[in-house]
Amino acid sequence: MCYETTAEAGDTCPADNTCGGKMSYPRTIWVVRHAEREDNINRKWRSLPGGSELASDNSMLSERGRTQAKECAVRFSKVNLSHVFASPYDRTIETASIIVADKGLLVKPEPGLCEGLYMCEKPPGFWEPEKLKEKFPLVDTDYISVFSKHTLPKEGFGDDACIPRVRTTLNRITEKYDGDIMLVSHGAPIGAIHEIWMGDFKYVGQATVTKFIETEKGKIRMEFSSDASHLSDKRNLRPW
Repeated sequence: MCYETTAEAGDTCPADNTCGGKMSYPRTIWVVRHAEREDNINRKWRSLPGGSELASDNSMLSERGRTQAKECAVRFSKVNLSHVFASPYDRTIETASIIVADKGLLVKPEPGLCEGLYMCEKPPGFWEPEKLKEKFPLVDTDYISVFSKHTLPKEGFGDDACIPRVRTTLNRITEKYDGDIMLVSHGAPIGAIHEIWMGDFKYVGQATVTKFIETEKGKIRMEFSSDASHLSDKRNLRPW
């Protein structure tokens, strides 16, 4: 079943005048939640190699998570993508990097897609792009993000508190970047995406795929949500 809505009027393009000209429609916007986190299964994850370098809110993927991300990559192996944006947390950047590994694309790190801030350290514990690129070579350090770690707006408590920030991020990205795109994010922001575009906050499972179609500027329909058909193990995908 398809659902359709008209997005609210968004922010204008940034002052650097880098907005594209005429956008091509229809285009697909894929939304993927990061795969399983190591801290989902291991409270002592920071004792693992590399774990001590990461903040308490910045768990890496588990081995199951890496398998899930590879299965996402297989799913998207023949899918055309023009741009991929991901929250700068390790679990989202690694998920996105695995998906695009054979696509000749870089991953644009976007703090506007990061987890609900009430669950994050202050400031959030993700790394800056230059340091991220040392660990994940497919990070695009030339990308000019909508928000930085230090310009993220204050948010209240609760998963829906991120909606205004996510709305601004979606508007800027969809106004500036043409073609089919992918957003790799977290449970609360993906719930916010559903609220913004469909009017219904929805939790999705880890490593699941949601497909939106932008039929014309600001007019979005959803083809499916939280699809796990590509995963060999569909147990306990932790939608919340």
